[in-house]
Amino acid sequence: MNGKSEALNGQSAPRPAPGIGWNEVKAELIEFFASIKLAMFLFLIIAVVATIGTVLQQNERADVYIKEYGEDAYRWFLRLGWTDIYHTWYFTSLLALLCINSLTCFYQRFPGIWRSMHQDKVSVQLPFIKNLKQTVEIPVAGTKEGVSKGIVQYLAEKGYMVLAKNEPGEATLYATKGIMGRVGAHMAHLSATVIVTGGLIGSLYGFQEFGVCIEGQTYHIPKGSFDLRIDKFWIDYHENGSVKSYNSTLTVLEKGEEKTTKTISVNDPLVYKGIWFYQSSYGDSWDQVDVARLNVKDKKTDKILQTVDLQWKKETALDKLGLTVTLSDFVADFGFNSSEKKVYSKSVEHENPAIKLVMAEHTKKSALEATPWIFYHYPDLFDIPGSQYRFELVGYQPRKFTGLQITRDPGVTIVWIGSTMIVVGISLSSFIYHRRLWFKVIPARSDGSGAQGESSVTVHFGGTTHKNQIDFNKEFRKLTERIKTLNV
Repeated sequence: MNGKSEALNGQSAPRPAPGIGWNEVKAELIEFFASIKLAMFLFLIIAVVATIGTVLQQNERADVYIKEYGEDAYRWFLRLGWTDIYHTWYFTSLLALLCINSLTCFYQRFPGIWRSMHQDKVSVQLPFIKNLKQTVEIPVAGTKEGVSKGIVQYLAEKGYMVLAKNEPGEATLYATKGIMGRVGAHMAHLSATVIVTGGLIGSLYGFQEFGVCIEGQTYHIPKGSFDLRIDKFWIDYHENGSVKSYNSTLTVLEKGEEKTTKTISVNDPLVYKGIWFYQSSYGDSWDQVDVARLNVKDKKTDKILQTVDLQWKKETALDKLGLTVTLSDFVADFGFNSSEKKVYSKSVEHENPAIKLVMAEHTKKSALEATPWIFYHYPDLFDIPGSQYRFELVGYQPRKFTGLQITRDPGVTIVWIGSTMIVVGISLSSFIYHRRLWFKVIPARSDGSGAQGESSVTVHFGGTTHKNQIDFNKEFRKLTERIKTLNV
């Protein structure tokens, strides 16, 4: 019984099946996020999303989208976030994944390059050189010191950095060139994170707005704590009548004091306190006019009694008719909100223009005051009760507005740094390739006694490169021929 128990106790317990530990999970995650396929997929999807954001105008008013695409399409735009696509959760997630991919590639590959740059490459053994992909053994007449010196001098002329180790039985040389070609690729990887970081800083702490501004008016810029005055707006035309350029003269005011004045045009903005004012667009104002031409007719005979040009919000006296008239309001596309009892412009287009008059009519019998709306397309739409006159809008000159894009982007400098990094990194990676060469200069034996001869040496020469193998092979052959001709 005891023997059986001892036999049972002597049996080894079964080992548990190996599970998946953190190291395995970590390795899988690193392999996934460092994948080139993932990077290409992210770049493709980001390009598609950015294309949508470029084709579809961002942060416009609802009526702009409805007029161009329809109400159903606009509802889908809102659901998908396409009206502000660069601030959607999925675009931010794509950028975050791109950053993780970039940093993982950098983490996985650059430390090895860094260690390689600082490791001792001179203390290598002869079998290491013989096992390189490119290797050759060359007998050379001369001493160990003389041949080594000749090789070092030639490599230095070719731009190599050379390390040497001289030992009694042999001399070892290590030469390297173009290490920045390998660093450049990792710089390009890291640049994606820098660019995205700059973009996120700009998104969180910057802003982009669009302002419709009228000549002669002053606007407060709350995010800049200063005022902007529109001194002048004008359009230059070509001889054939097409628009050549449109320009605005802007003045920055702080506490009533003029700080700076600049005339801006497309691609030539005004910059003040980190806020950029771009000349973006222009058009006809939908709520103001410079002048409106009005016919005053006799209501009974429909005869034109007088034609007058009314200036914006300036009272005009028609003494012969006993009238005073003021042009007080304008809408480009007349609409009426019945719940709020307010007139508004349904769109920025001049589809149903109308002006509002403030009129006072004085006769011997009575005095009449009224505020009628006069329609350009429907002159007989409304009658003014008690008045002997009827008004007809026969023309008007809308006031031009200047469209300004107002932007502040504190991350733009970081984005430019990242853009520079990617250009420099790709250039270094494309035009510079890392080459490494090893040499063992071993004096030849003159006989079988073991004594080393001083009249000749054997050069064991090998090298490697991480790319551009064809050019490296040519350089390797030239260097081999050069070593054969050494006679020192």
